[in-house]
Amino acid sequence: MPFGLRNGNVLFVGIFTPAPLYPIVDVHGGMTTRPLELAEALLAAGCPWLQLRAKNTSAADHVWVARRFVELARGHGARIIVNDRLDVAVASEAHGVHLGQEDLPLEVARPVATRHGLVVGISTHDVAQARAAAAEGADYIGFGPMFTTDSKADALAPRAPDALPAVRDAVTIPIVAIGGITEPTAHDVLRGGADAVAMIGALARTADPGGLARRLLRLSRRPQSS
Repeated sequence: MPFGLRNGNVLFVGIFTPAPLYPIVDVHGGMTTRPLELAEALLAAGCPWLQLRAKNTSAADHVWVARRFVELARGHGARIIVNDRLDVAVASEAHGVHLGQEDLPLEVARPVATRHGLVVGISTHDVAQARAAAAEGADYIGFGPMFTTDSKADALAPRAPDALPAVRDAVTIPIVAIGGITEPTAHDVLRGGADAVAMIGALARTADPGGLARRLLRLSRRPQSS
């Protein structure tokens, strides 16, 4: 069902159509601008989806921050996805939740997310996990890490873009590649089969995140099969 109700208002749910760039703002990550300022720059650049990451944050603070992000996104016609916390996504009236392999199981999260009009993304690291996520009702998968990354302390060994074609063949839902992706490597990742590239550190550390986002949003994806 593509529509649901939230506070009496019709909202669009259940379809995740990513732009080439899927930005992630980590409120605890090293960045040249404050989280809300970074989010504003990325949303103003035209990013339709933005993920909020706030690990090791109290539930109350997490909801407070998420609500600020949702409010900001509304002004740009964009949507916010909350990392890890389905409860925070619901309480903040966000638009989606992204879950890792060790987070709330998808079979538990999916019914709750559907009732609240949330898309659900699942982190995957191999073809089997990708297939399982798609079969269990994920709206999209994250796949990686593509390269070595310092944005996640417990990151697995890099998969590299060469791993993407097999994942692309295994699932029909959108693939968001993640992990150490930079502007020079983003194009190869998209051409390898990803629908979008997730970016954290490169956006956080640049002096012009909006300019970088606009350039990445113009990138072309993989060639369409005839």
